[in-house]
Amino acid sequence: MVVATVAGLTWSSQRASLAEQEARISEAKGQLAGIRKKNDDQVDADALQALGVSRNRLGTDGEIIKSLLGMTFTWDSGQRYEEARERLKRRFGLTENKVFLKSFMPPSRFNEDTQRRRYYYLDTVGLNSALGEDPDVEVVDVKAGDYTYAVMADVEVTSDAVTQNSASNASVTANRRVLIFVTVDAQGRVSNLSGAPASGETRHSG
Repeated sequence: MVVATVAGLTWSSQRASLAEQEARISEAKGQLAGIRKKNDDQVDADALQALGVSRNRLGTDGEIIKSLLGMTFTWDSGQRYEEARERLKRRFGLTENKVFLKSFMPPSRFNEDTQRRRYYYLDTVGLNSALGEDPDVEVVDVKAGDYTYAVMADVEVTSDAVTQNSASNASVTANRRVLIFVTVDAQGRVSNLSGAPASGETRHSG
């Protein structure tokens, strides 16, 4: 019984010691991760300072760019497409001869009846478009107050008029990645808009 009691006390002591060690290791890992993050943040801050980049500008410009992307790539009907296109032109001063508008939002085709009701091609094929989450926005050039960004964004285009087979009403989705370059000045004005698809489409049923 004495041996059993001693063994039990020893086991309990070892278990407590092991738990204490694990707690110390966990605490040390947390401290190390914090130090690494602080160092990484400092490296990022030093790099931005060397480029003459303002963190405040990155935040405000980022919101402008997200607004631009949202107007361009989020719509669910021909009419909404045209409305988004007009908002884009007004908000960012785009004209019909701009390459960006021709590439990403050309005029929507439609037929019009005698009462001037429009029937959009986009509605005929059931196209919808949605901007994916968290576009990747990186500064590529800074000249005085003009910041030029490279933006990588995901766009999901769905055709709900297309079915896979007679037993399924699943729509067909094309996921695309687009690359856009945009310059934003200190007053928040956008210029030098250009871009191109960064990769081909991937289709899947949804």
